[in-house]
Amino acid sequence: MKNEKKPGSDQGTDFVEITMVVNGQPVVIKAVEQQPLHVARQKALEETKNLAQPPENWEIKNEAGERLDPDKKLGEFEFGKEVTLFLSLKAGVAGG
Repeated sequence: MKNEKKPGSDQGTDFVEITMVVNGQPVVIKAVEQQPLHVARQKALEETKNLAQPPENWEIKNEAGERLDPDKKLGEFEFGKEVTLFLSLKAGVAGG
């Protein structure tokens, strides 16, 4: 039996429900643990219409204020099923 997932099927996939706070505006993103964190960042920016700056200009931080590596997979952070993260423009990047 192959390990292929049918489109629309959540079976066997571990999801993380991420509440991304973008400039004070929360948005909930459902992401797969195997995805890099930058995929969730991109979705959050699109949903909040923060598209003036490229995604790499946005820092991702946890509730303790620690910067997170956007290239790491979600599962590597061991967030569990739910987490709140914060997106903010990096220092020195002007708003647009």
